[in-house]
Amino acid sequence: MSKRNDAVRVYDIAPYKQIFPYLMPTRADSLVYQNIVLDLSGTVQFIKNHKAPDGRTYRVFEVFLAAILRTIALRPELNRFVSNSQYWQRKDLSLNFVVKESYADEAPEHSMPLTFSPDMRLDQYADIINQAIIDQRKPAGINFTDKAILFFLHFPRPIIRMIVRTARFLDRHGKAPKALAEADGLHTSLFVSNLGSIGLGGGSPHHHLYEWGTTSIFITMGVLRRSRMHEDGQVKYRDTMEVGFTVDERIADGFYFTKSFKLFQDLLEDPTPLLTAPQELPPPPLTKREYKKKLKSLT
Repeated sequence: MSKRNDAVRVYDIAPYKQIFPYLMPTRADSLVYQNIVLDLSGTVQFIKNHKAPDGRTYRVFEVFLAAILRTIALRPELNRFVSNSQYWQRKDLSLNFVVKESYADEAPEHSMPLTFSPDMRLDQYADIINQAIIDQRKPAGINFTDKAILFFLHFPRPIIRMIVRTARFLDRHGKAPKALAEADGLHTSLFVSNLGSIGLGGGSPHHHLYEWGTTSIFITMGVLRRSRMHEDGQVKYRDTMEVGFTVDERIADGFYFTKSFKLFQDLLEDPTPLLTAPQELPPPPLTKREYKKKLKSLT
């Protein structure tokens, strides 16, 4: 099967990487963890000096998400996933995070899958993110997804297992209903968990990747803290955050990931480029015909 409703097939893959889905058939086999302490002093200063067009103050969370989305837009291999032993690149740029209606134990949580355009600016990213948070913090009772789950849970367990197996099969072959992918939040470019917003200290724990869906990157954000550092023989204070990355190593090699991390860090040290749309975006993956033509030219 070489067609999906949410992605295009990637053919131009190095031979040694083409065997990875067979050697590491699941994300659990291929996940890699990386912790990075990010210096967000530039982000904090940027927020002090820049307002959104409507006069609203940007959040660190919004600038953080805009920076990672811009990184993925410019480094499209990060927007790939492996399904049915084949490589795919998403047709959209998307992320998912969870919003809690309030900070009470019993307050419900809502998954927030959001779709963006690769050529968006910071204010456009921030408007979508901020409005989604506002909307989801309004008490609204049981949403459509919860109602659907509760409906299926009334069936006998063997029927539920059969339904889930069917859904997995359709999902693996890219034939699951688009509404399902949009609702569950695990078919996005990345999943971000802002643990700092609930005050979780002691670093940022890693999160696993899910076998269901197509998400290849999971990011956990820690607490923004004032850190004492020694630079050039002087004591300086910097705004830092520990961030945990969990990635599917099959989608890109270590060198590509490292350069992508560097770009992400640069955008947080100086978010100014986020104020304008990217000047140029990478081309889409080669089609099957273009890939065959490329192979012929190399022989």
